[in-house]
Amino acid sequence: MAISMFTIIPLPKHEWNDAGAKHILKFYPLIGLIVGGFWYGVCKLLVGIDASIILISALTMVTPFIITGMLHLDGYMDVCDAMLSRRDKKEKIRILKDPNTGAFSVIALAMLFIVNFASTYTVIDNGWNLIALVLIPVISRSFMGFLLLTKESMPESSLGSYFKKGTGIIDKILLLIFILIPSIVLILILGIEALGVPLAMIGITIIFVNNSCMELGGMSGDIAGFGLVIAESIGLLIVALM
Repeated sequence: MAISMFTIIPLPKHEWNDAGAKHILKFYPLIGLIVGGFWYGVCKLLVGIDASIILISALTMVTPFIITGMLHLDGYMDVCDAMLSRRDKKEKIRILKDPNTGAFSVIALAMLFIVNFASTYTVIDNGWNLIALVLIPVISRSFMGFLLLTKESMPESSLGSYFKKGTGIIDKILLLIFILIPSIVLILILGIEALGVPLAMIGITIIFVNNSCMELGGMSGDIAGFGLVIAESIGLLIVALM
């Protein structure tokens, strides 16, 4: 269920069971590992065939978005459109739910791609820290899953409430553990300075997500997608700066 919802990976047989939906977020870190595996694998494959660094960077950068079917990118654009409109709460929620693409979302997407391309290019050019591509999506999904479970959902968000139904303290503990494990692995492989990656991802994402929740009246699937995209962009940027 988690793979079919959060990725475009075809499954020969799957069954959607509402009673099992409460377990989906437990597997969100695994989705991150799958996405990270593709992210790393595509990069290594392109390096192996001696593609140009610009082509490697471009194809590597878009890989997570393709594997997830642009799901989280859609939430990022919707939230940017609503928040950057600087309207009152009611109008922001209307813009959030509007299926049309606004100018602010396009501008925000262009800025995201510029930063992500530059960060990806730098990471690939450095070469030694590519393992971060595997671990960053695990951290981002574990953290956003935790926020989905701990923050009050928007009344207009059926998806946020759907994921929370039937979950409890065990789910939150598991997600915290899956933030901690990849963070420790990053530090062991890249050194103590890699501690800045999860800290920056968590700290900066909390600021953006908290502000969005305050302005829009609670947590939603769109805000979770927005936060995830921000977290991964920040993680990639910090690795590029190392």
